[in-house]
Amino acid sequence: MKKIISALFTSTLLIASLVASADAATKHVQFPKGKSSTSIKGTVKGGEDMDYVLRANAGQTLNVDFKASKGAAFFNVVPPGSTYEALFVGMNEGDHYSGTLPKDGDYIIRVYLKGGAKDSGKPVSYTINVGIPADSNADIKANISSTAEKACLAAVAKQVGTDKNLLTVKDIFSSEAGMAIMVQVPEATGPWKCFSDVRGNVSAVEFTGSEGGL
Repeated sequence: MKKIISALFTSTLLIASLVASADAATKHVQFPKGKSSTSIKGTVKGGEDMDYVLRANAGQTLNVDFKASKGAAFFNVVPPGSTYEALFVGMNEGDHYSGTLPKDGDYIIRVYLKGGAKDSGKPVSYTINVGIPADSNADIKANISSTAEKACLAAVAKQVGTDKNLLTVKDIFSSEAGMAIMVQVPEATGPWKCFSDVRGNVSAVEFTGSEGGL
């Protein structure tokens, strides 16, 4: 009976969390023309989370500084495709985030209250400074590709037991895992597909050609 009650309680908390994020108000963040950062001022109260949506690319660096006037106010950084799981949880990690983004898409900076600040129902004001350093997007993607290419060439070479210098990269495209790189092995009937994140951590390698054509 205790296990059933515990499971029901856990489910209730999970549903409540998802509902809270679903009910968050949303604003889109755009940098002023010619700028790579902006300052946002706002207020939040009770369980009314505030979401700031910012489109960014894999490999870019996102910087967020948060300052609240009072109370237990925090922010999370939520990646594209997620509604609740966060890259950064301010309640545990502080008021500053700086990180390399794993993929292209809409990132959410979610502001929320906890504890007495949430229960009081009183508004708490805050300021968020958001920036993405103005590095060349082409240079960023080139560096990412170079890192992932090297990792995938090494991974495929190890898989087939050959010298990586004999392999060639045929194509590169974005994937949920970060990047997918097509690597051609001499005399193989098709390329190998290698999945790597922006840091060159290979998650999978698979052959796309016909059986026996390695």
